[in-house]
Amino acid sequence: MDPQQNQQQPATSLNEAFLNSPVSIGTPWRLFVFSVLLFAFSLLVYFGLSVGYENYLQSRSNALDQNLSQLSSSISQQDQQQFINIYSQIINLKSILGSHLFTGNIFPFLEKNTLPQVFYSEAKFTGYTGVLELTGQAASLQVLAEQISQFEQAPELASAVLSSMQFNPSGNTSFTITLTFNQSYLAKPV
Repeated sequence: MDPQQNQQQPATSLNEAFLNSPVSIGTPWRLFVFSVLLFAFSLLVYFGLSVGYENYLQSRSNALDQNLSQLSSSISQQDQQQFINIYSQIINLKSILGSHLFTGNIFPFLEKNTLPQVFYSEAKFTGYTGVLELTGQAASLQVLAEQISQFEQAPELASAVLSSMQFNPSGNTSFTITLTFNQSYLAKPV
Protein backbone atom coordinates (compact mmCIF):
# COMPACT_ATOMS: atom_id res chain seq x y z
CA MET A 1 0.00 0.00 0.00
CA ASP A 2 1.09 3.43 -0.81
CA PRO A 3 1.91 5.80 2.14
CA GLN A 4 -0.03 8.52 0.44
CA GLN A 5 -3.13 6.41 0.43
CA ASN A 6 -2.67 5.60 4.12
CA GLN A 7 -2.64 9.31 4.97
CA GLN A 8 -5.78 10.00 2.92
CA GLN A 9 -7.68 7.01 4.25
CA PRO A 10 -7.96 8.26 7.88
CA ALA A 11 -8.91 11.72 6.70
CA THR A 12 -11.66 10.47 4.45
CA SER A 13 -12.98 8.07 7.05
CA LEU A 14 -13.08 10.92 9.58
CA ASN A 15 -14.97 13.12 7.13
CA GLU A 16 -17.37 10.29 6.40
CA ALA A 17 -17.91 9.74 10.13
CA PHE A 18 -18.97 13.38 10.63
CA LEU A 19 -21.14 13.40 7.56
CA ASN A 20 -22.87 10.15 8.41
CA SER A 21 -23.40 10.90 12.15
CA PRO A 22 -26.99 11.67 13.18
CA VAL A 23 -27.73 15.32 13.91
CA SER A 24 -28.83 15.86 17.50
CA ILE A 25 -31.17 18.81 17.51
CA GLY A 26 -33.27 17.76 20.49
CA THR A 27 -31.07 19.15 23.23
CA PRO A 28 -31.40 22.88 22.38
CA TRP A 29 -35.18 22.49 21.99
CA ARG A 30 -35.44 20.83 25.37
CA LEU A 31 -33.47 23.66 26.96
CA PHE A 32 -35.71 26.22 25.25
CA VAL A 33 -38.89 24.47 26.42
CA PHE A 34 -37.50 24.30 29.99
CA SER A 35 -36.68 28.04 29.91
CA VAL A 36 -40.17 28.89 28.63
CA LEU A 37 -41.79 26.77 31.35
CA LEU A 38 -39.61 28.38 34.03
CA PHE A 39 -40.50 31.86 32.75
CA ALA A 40 -44.22 30.99 32.70
CA PHE A 41 -43.99 29.65 36.28
CA SER A 42 -42.24 32.89 37.38
CA LEU A 43 -45.02 34.96 35.79
CA LEU A 44 -47.66 32.83 37.47
CA VAL A 45 -46.01 33.29 40.89
CA TYR A 46 -45.61 37.04 40.34
CA PHE A 47 -49.24 37.59 39.36
CA GLY A 48 -50.42 35.28 42.11
CA LEU A 49 -48.56 37.30 44.72
CA SER A 50 -49.45 40.70 43.31
CA VAL A 51 -53.14 39.95 42.89
CA GLY A 52 -54.02 37.31 45.46
CA TYR A 53 -51.63 37.86 48.32
CA GLU A 54 -51.79 41.66 48.09
CA ASN A 55 -55.58 41.53 48.46
CA TYR A 56 -55.21 39.17 51.42
CA LEU A 57 -52.75 41.52 53.14
CA GLN A 58 -54.96 44.52 52.46
CA SER A 59 -58.00 42.79 54.00
CA ARG A 60 -55.94 41.81 57.09
CA SER A 61 -54.73 45.41 57.42
CA ASN A 62 -58.30 46.72 57.24
CA ALA A 63 -59.42 44.19 59.86
CA LEU A 64 -56.62 45.26 62.21
CA ASP A 65 -57.49 48.93 61.70
CA GLN A 66 -61.10 48.17 62.63
CA ASN A 67 -59.97 46.29 65.76
CA LEU A 68 -57.77 49.23 66.78
CA SER A 69 -60.57 51.74 66.30
CA GLN A 70 -62.92 49.54 68.36
CA LEU A 71 -60.30 49.23 71.08
CA SER A 72 -59.63 52.97 71.18
CA SER A 73 -63.34 53.71 71.38
CA SER A 74 -63.75 51.24 74.26
CA ILE A 75 -61.22 53.17 76.39
CA SER A 76 -62.38 56.59 77.51
CA GLN A 77 -60.51 59.73 76.56
CA GLN A 78 -59.83 60.44 80.24
CA ASP A 79 -58.23 56.99 80.75
CA GLN A 80 -56.09 57.49 77.67
CA GLN A 81 -54.89 60.87 78.98
CA GLN A 82 -54.09 59.37 82.41
CA PHE A 83 -52.09 56.61 80.76
CA ILE A 84 -50.12 59.17 78.72
CA ASN A 85 -49.43 61.21 81.86
CA ILE A 86 -48.20 58.17 83.81
CA TYR A 87 -46.04 57.03 80.91
CA SER A 88 -44.54 60.52 80.61
CA GLN A 89 -43.77 60.59 84.34
CA ILE A 90 -42.08 57.18 84.16
CA ILE A 91 -39.89 58.29 81.23
CA ASN A 92 -38.94 61.51 83.05
CA LEU A 93 -38.14 59.58 86.22
CA LYS A 94 -35.97 57.17 84.26
CA SER A 95 -33.98 60.03 82.74
CA ILE A 96 -33.58 61.76 86.12
CA LEU A 97 -32.43 58.60 87.86
CA GLY A 98 -30.09 57.81 84.98
CA SER A 99 -28.28 61.13 85.41
CA HIS A 100 -28.29 61.00 89.22
CA LEU A 101 -24.90 61.66 90.82
CA PHE A 102 -23.92 59.81 93.98
CA THR A 103 -22.49 62.67 96.00
CA GLY A 104 -21.95 60.32 98.93
CA ASN A 105 -18.86 59.10 97.07
CA ILE A 106 -17.14 62.39 97.95
CA PHE A 107 -16.83 61.61 101.67
CA PRO A 108 -14.91 58.32 101.30
CA PHE A 109 -12.69 60.04 98.73
CA LEU A 110 -11.85 62.89 101.12
CA GLU A 111 -11.23 60.48 104.01
CA LYS A 112 -8.83 58.45 101.90
CA ASN A 113 -6.95 61.34 100.25
CA THR A 114 -6.73 64.03 102.96
CA LEU A 115 -3.49 64.35 104.91
CA PRO A 116 -3.71 64.45 108.74
CA GLN A 117 -2.34 68.03 108.95
CA VAL A 118 -5.12 69.38 106.68
CA PHE A 119 -8.70 70.21 107.68
CA TYR A 120 -11.58 71.72 105.77
CA SER A 121 -13.86 74.46 107.04
CA GLU A 122 -16.20 74.83 104.05
CA ALA A 123 -17.27 72.80 101.02
CA LYS A 124 -19.43 73.73 98.00
CA PHE A 125 -20.46 71.09 95.50
CA THR A 126 -21.96 71.72 92.07
CA GLY A 127 -23.77 68.55 91.03
CA TYR A 128 -24.13 68.99 87.28
CA THR A 129 -20.45 69.70 86.73
CA GLY A 130 -19.05 67.49 89.50
CA VAL A 131 -16.97 70.34 90.94
CA LEU A 132 -16.18 70.51 94.66
CA GLU A 133 -14.70 73.69 96.10
CA LEU A 134 -12.97 73.14 99.45
CA THR A 135 -11.81 75.86 101.82
CA GLY A 136 -9.52 74.83 104.65
CA GLN A 137 -6.17 75.10 106.40
CA ALA A 138 -2.91 73.20 106.20
CA ALA A 139 -0.20 73.10 108.88
CA SER A 140 2.38 74.55 106.47
CA LEU A 141 3.06 75.36 102.86
CA GLN A 142 4.89 72.03 102.52
CA VAL A 143 1.80 70.13 103.76
CA LEU A 144 -0.42 72.05 101.32
CA ALA A 145 1.91 71.13 98.44
CA GLU A 146 1.77 67.46 99.48
CA GLN A 147 -2.04 67.65 99.68
CA ILE A 148 -2.30 69.09 96.16
CA SER A 149 0.05 66.38 94.90
CA GLN A 150 -2.12 63.74 96.59
CA PHE A 151 -5.21 65.10 94.81
CA GLU A 152 -3.47 65.29 91.43
CA GLN A 153 -2.53 61.60 91.66
CA ALA A 154 -6.06 60.48 92.54
CA PRO A 155 -7.73 58.65 89.63
CA GLU A 156 -11.17 59.80 90.79
CA LEU A 157 -10.39 63.41 89.87
CA ALA A 158 -10.19 65.03 86.46
CA SER A 159 -8.34 68.05 87.93
CA ALA A 160 -7.28 69.69 91.17
CA VAL A 161 -6.66 73.46 91.03
CA LEU A 162 -5.46 75.66 93.89
CA SER A 163 -7.74 78.71 93.67
CA SER A 164 -6.30 80.79 96.51
CA MET A 165 -3.71 80.56 99.25
CA GLN A 166 -3.02 82.80 102.25
CA PHE A 167 -0.43 82.67 105.03
CA ASN A 168 -1.80 83.12 108.56
CA PRO A 169 0.15 84.74 111.44
CA SER A 170 -0.19 81.49 113.41
CA GLY A 171 1.92 79.67 110.76
CA ASN A 172 -0.99 77.86 109.09
CA THR A 173 -1.79 78.25 105.43
CA SER A 174 -5.40 78.92 104.42
CA PHE A 175 -6.40 77.71 100.97
CA THR A 176 -9.22 77.15 98.55
CA ILE A 177 -8.92 74.25 96.14
CA THR A 178 -11.28 73.26 93.34
CA LEU A 179 -11.64 69.54 92.65
CA THR A 180 -13.32 68.31 89.47
CA PHE A 181 -14.51 64.72 89.77
CA ASN A 182 -14.71 62.27 86.88
CA GLN A 183 -18.36 61.64 86.02
CA SER A 184 -17.75 57.89 86.11
CA TYR A 185 -16.73 58.12 89.79
CA LEU A 186 -19.99 59.85 90.73
CA ALA A 187 -22.20 57.67 88.52
CA LYS A 188 -22.26 54.62 90.84
CA PRO A 189 -22.15 54.34 94.62
CA VAL A 190 -18.83 53.33 96.13
